[in-house]
Amino acid sequence: MSQFKYFNGPREDMSDLLDGVQTCSICNIENGTCFQLDYAITNLFSEEDKEGKIGCVNCLTSGEFEFWHDTEFGMLDEQGLTKVYNHNMNNPPRIQEQVLSEMRRTPQIVTWQQELWLTHCDDFMVYLGTWDPKDFYLNSPNGNGKQLFLEMTDEYQNLWDDSLGDNKQQLQEWYATYYVFKCSHCGKLRGNWDCD
Repeated sequence: MSQFKYFNGPREDMSDLLDGVQTCSICNIENGTCFQLDYAITNLFSEEDKEGKIGCVNCLTSGEFEFWHDTEFGMLDEQGLTKVYNHNMNNPPRIQEQVLSEMRRTPQIVTWQQELWLTHCDDFMVYLGTWDPKDFYLNSPNGNGKQLFLEMTDEYQNLWDDSLGDNKQQLQEWYATYYVFKCSHCGKLRGNWDCD
């Protein structure tokens, strides 16, 4: 079980995660789960002093540093949610500060372009990881991978057909990275994709 409410994906999907055991620049304790603080939110270091600093997972979960997130609700930073991009909602639902804080204390995900954290049931969804076409077939209740992909994907649904070779019935691979999220309230699966 993940120690993060909104991140249940593989460790290697955590952005700014460092390899091996590191000494935290905040608590000075060695930890196997540490992050670079260059782009983190913290009052402990000035913007110039954050470069090269390291924060451990315990300091993250206790709020010594946090991460901004681009979400469907809005851009989340220490000020709250702000509409910055077209995919951010004009009028997001009222989100309790405790929920916003929990999300800021969630690692960002590694993406090709910019992270877009999906939402459902007036909450942030749980990040599960990335899927290849085979994962849609495996997770579809009836084995219809394309149908599951279309149910999960709001925009650019053409990826499936564009990736299907001539005279092929089953998709084997594609050029994109597909990020999968699950609603912790109703179980709905959603996803989005990007590529380099």
